[in-house]
Amino acid sequence: MAALWMVSQWGMAQSVVYFGNDIGMSSISNDKVQRVFTGKETLWKNGKTVVICLPGTKSPKAQEVFTKVYNKSVKEVQKFWLSLVFQGRAKSPVFFDTEQEMVDYVKRTPGAIGVITADKKSIVPSNLLISVNN
Repeated sequence: MAALWMVSQWGMAQSVVYFGNDIGMSSISNDKVQRVFTGKETLWKNGKTVVICLPGTKSPKAQEVFTKVYNKSVKEVQKFWLSLVFQGRAKSPVFFDTEQEMVDYVKRTPGAIGVITADKKSIVPSNLLISVNN
């Protein structure tokens, strides 16, 4: 089932912004983003554990982010992650009600990677921004 979680364009239209702390890179391939955000990659090259940060169900931007990143609804993304966690194949992402809470968490958490809508890019420190390449 996880193989079906192919993401359309993985935010290529810059409608979402990826950012991370101590992940060992400032740019990332679309393929790597896909593997990270579907729980297939759990360690960064530098040995840090991947900590996925996503908008929570109370976030007004959750559906927009999940559509861009997963091409799925909020409930479908929750179901996907619950299945992986229940099967012991991945750790649950950390969910946030606001973009600022997510940014603050990523700033203080080595290995964390987050995604927010591009209209909120200004709240992300430039040293945390990650460019996504083909």
